[in-house]
Amino acid sequence: MSLTLDIRNTFFQECEELLETLDDGLNMLASSAEDESADLEVVNAVFRAVHSIKGGAAAFGLDMLVRFAHQFETVLDEMRSGRLAPSSDIVGVFLRCADYLADLVNSARDNVAPSSGAGPDLLKRLAQTAHPAYRGGSS
Repeated sequence: MSLTLDIRNTFFQECEELLETLDDGLNMLASSAEDESADLEVVNAVFRAVHSIKGGAAAFGLDMLVRFAHQFETVLDEMRSGRLAPSSDIVGVFLRCADYLADLVNSARDNVAPSSGAGPDLLKRLAQTAHPAYRGGSS
């Protein structure tokens, strides 16, 4: 087995752990979303998981995965900075994004097309979530 293939396999193994961290963190956020509070440590862990997946995917030229993860982490950064509260609706979008991110990771690992076509809709929802008007602020 080549060194590149070994490193690529290691990346996908790490993605499994990162996706689990992401899912666990989002479920914690979901449980506190009613009062729109968030544990900053949990938000940071969720952000780092997506950011790490994006970075590794970029190293292997997995552009579709990189683009989606970038949009996802951009909105997560809004929450990290306190500009976005973790409402039930927003965390619901994040949970669907995590599922789609997992689909992208699996499709990249297996070198097949994603099984879900949810990407465009989720990218639109992420853009709406990040836009100040969506949160009731001014543009």
